[in-house]
Amino acid sequence: MRRVLGLATGLALTSTALVPAAPAAAAPPGAAYSAAACRTAAVECERDPLIAVAVKVRATPAARPGGKVTYVVDYSQTWTPSFAPYWGAFWVGGRFPAGARGPARAVLYDTAGKRLAVLPCHRYADGTWCDAHGRMPHQGRIAMAARLPSDAKGKATARLGFNSFETLNEAEYARHHGRKKLREKFCEFRFTRTAVTRVSTG
Repeated sequence: MRRVLGLATGLALTSTALVPAAPAAAAPPGAAYSAAACRTAAVECERDPLIAVAVKVRATPAARPGGKVTYVVDYSQTWTPSFAPYWGAFWVGGRFPAGARGPARAVLYDTAGKRLAVLPCHRYADGTWCDAHGRMPHQGRIAMAARLPSDAKGKATARLGFNSFETLNEAEYARHHGRKKLREKFCEFRFTRTAVTRVSTG
């Protein structure tokens, strides 16, 4: 069956076909997902994700108060065999440093560094997330930036990665639900890592 994973673009879109990934029975080393994944606000999903996303997050190592910090998320996706009949929707982002102005967009690159798409980002109660609905490669890199507050000091910590929703059928996927509806209707998983920037005032 066709396996389609989300990635809609704000300004550009790639039509690169997905390359099948080797199935895996469990998340790859380094992947992290939420133990409190929910189908609705009241019902826990109570299973491991059907799509695991291993992520590595890097940030500008040092910045001044009010300065820009660039974040790079490298990712690799793996499916369990039971995922085949379904589709998934993805959002990229998370929690940026306290008081920081999060990104309005993120840029998707393939593993060769080719720019594939620009993703629109929006602020939510649980962080800033960029819509990744459409086609995306199994492996790639996403870059985004945030601006620190003028009174930043010490360490600026962000926790970033993927927010995925399973299991949509083809009809549900075509509706391109927003995050609010996805969180109400489908299993939600988080794959995130922490990145720290030292705030230099000297």
